[in-house]
Amino acid sequence: MPHAVSPELTISIVSHGQADLLPPLLEQLAALSEQISLQVIITENLGQGQLHRFDELPLSIDYIVNREPKGFGANHNAAFVHAAAPYFCVMNPDIRLHGDPFRPLLRQLCRASGIAGPKVINPNGMLEDSARHVPTLGRLLERHLKGIRVADYVSNRIQTVDWMAGMCLVFDVAAYRILGGFDERFHLYCEDVDICLRAHLTGWHVSWTVDAIVEHEARRDSRRKLRYLWWHLCSFTRLIASSSYRKFCWRRNSGTRSVS
Repeated sequence: MPHAVSPELTISIVSHGQADLLPPLLEQLAALSEQISLQVIITENLGQGQLHRFDELPLSIDYIVNREPKGFGANHNAAFVHAAAPYFCVMNPDIRLHGDPFRPLLRQLCRASGIAGPKVINPNGMLEDSARHVPTLGRLLERHLKGIRVADYVSNRIQTVDWMAGMCLVFDVAAYRILGGFDERFHLYCEDVDICLRAHLTGWHVSWTVDAIVEHEARRDSRRKLRYLWWHLCSFTRLIASSSYRKFCWRRNSGTRSVS
């Protein structure tokens, strides 16, 4: 569907053969598009050459079909090339919206440019650990060995956080462009940590916007499949070896403000 008006928000969704997850989310987005002009970009990442099209929905949708699978960051960076709005959202297909989360997120970005993310709850209404402190080896081992999923922040106010998980993040287009998008050397995992730390170091804000709420059913593949666990460990190793991680931790340990 062509864009009738210039969109306020571009939403990038990557499907890994997950066409069954998309209709509920797209129906919610179509309903919200009556209040906020949306451009939705759906990427089929499995290189099957086919993607179910949702032409019956009153929603502006652009489609990308990969010839070969790409990583999380590479897919969203490729979608960003086609973004026509001043704000760019990356969103998992298994996200479900509670009301309109976008207006609070865009309002926060008007107040504090950079990255904004919603409060994430699970299907039981419990708070997910989407906003976190900078990861360390000790925290990673504790989370995986003990299965600890305790939130690092209290969800009673909008606040600056170290990083937020990439299942639903909204960026100022200028910030995303200046940061160069996600680092594509991370195939999966930790690219969200990396871009948030780089945003802090560049002077942007990373805002956990708790009056915006989405629901997510985390699959925790890195705990059940060795391949995903290996990717997670490789990504974490790359992260802690990066200059952005070292600089952020140095600023944190020295008491230097990491955001303007």
